Amino acid sequence: MARPTGADGGAKVGPLAELIAPLSVEDFFESYYERAFYRTPAPVAAVRDLLSIDRIDEILSDSELPPSSLTMAKSGSSLSPDAYLHGNGVIDRGAVLDNFRDGATIVLPQLHYADGRLYSFCLALEREFGARIQTNIYLTPSNAHGFGVHYDDHDVFVLQVSGRKKWEIYGQRDGLPYRGENFRKDHDDPGELRETFVLGSGDCLYVPRGLAHRALTEGDEASLHITVGILVQSWAEFMLEAVAEVSLRLPEMRHSLPRTLFFDPAKRDENEAIFRRLMDEVQKNASFAATLSAFGSNFVIGQGPRLRGALNALIDGIDDDERLKVRDNILYAIEREGEEPQLTIAGSAMPLAVDLAPQLRDRLLAGELAISDFDVEDAEDLRDTVETLVAYGLLQRA
Repeated sequence: MARPTGADGGAKVGPLAELIAPLSVEDFFESYYERAFYRTPAPVAAVRDLLSIDRIDEILSDSELPPSSLTMAKSGSSLSPDAYLHGNGVIDRGAVLDNFRDGATIVLPQLHYADGRLYSFCLALEREFGARIQTNIYLTPSNAHGFGVHYDDHDVFVLQVSGRKKWEIYGQRDGLPYRGENFRKDHDDPGELRETFVLGSGDCLYVPRGLAHRALTEGDEASLHITVGILVQSWAEFMLEAVAEVSLRLPEMRHSLPRTLFFDPAKRDENEAIFRRLMDEVQKNASFAATLSAFGSNFVIGQGPRLRGALNALIDGIDDDERLKVRDNILYAIEREGEEPQLTIAGSAMPLAVDLAPQLRDRLLAGELAISDFDVEDAEDLRDTVETLVAYGLLQRA
């Protein structure tokens, strides 16, 4: 997969480096990632450029708002949807603002799918972490808080866009939580209060999953912050995929469990021997390369497309000599399945002609191409492939 480059050919500074400066990316992953919280010592200018209260006002007044696009919380608990939805399930925009006036937090989940600037930011971070990235937006009125003490089941960056928020850091649970293993208020112990501090406009905070925390608006100004969620996949998931992949090549793995397994203690040793033997076969036959290919393809296909400008390019037509460049931070992979190469991109996998595949790989790695760059047997297939890559957002006009 290609890495983004700057105009001078050097590597671009990614958003992670901006968020954690002056800490280096290497030190972040070595000392903080999945271990400890990290707070930037100075505001990050790029944070204030990502979003604004005026943009939230525009979204609430002029954008389509399906029921899943907004939730609300107040004093540590989620508000009942009845408090801000009409009887037919449509969001009652007046009720949203009235609840906000009364101290409730407005939450806009997954706003990056509706905001191009946030979406580009998330795509760039996906390369940094090798994981899906999401955003949730929290607008909290002055002197209020939306949620109580809790921990998250995924790592987050908190980007304070405007206003001020007081943060309380509590204990870290034993063992990183799995996805869906959420904090239970009446069951889980958050530990003792360890540290408090205030985030102001432009400040950033990294919080690993499992670290209990709480945030309260500080002062007389509304607080707007972006929570950037890092949806990692674990080694456990990778191993499960490896077992699934190897089972396609070990016919015995597809046999039914013995009918004696649950109800005949006398057969326990015999059944355990089968289990041990199959585990040995899995270990000997599991393919790291095949599992990595499956995981990688699913990751690439699951990335959302970035298509701005593609419609105009396709309507105008693409000349043979027109330069097209690889769009920043769009993932792709060119692999061989049997003897047929294929290119995997967001939402799709497409076959490639054998003579086209190596040339296309080289041109994509170079960062730009034109149809006239290629020497292939089937010119019509070449044009169709290039136009398809424009349609799916991998290529754009230079």
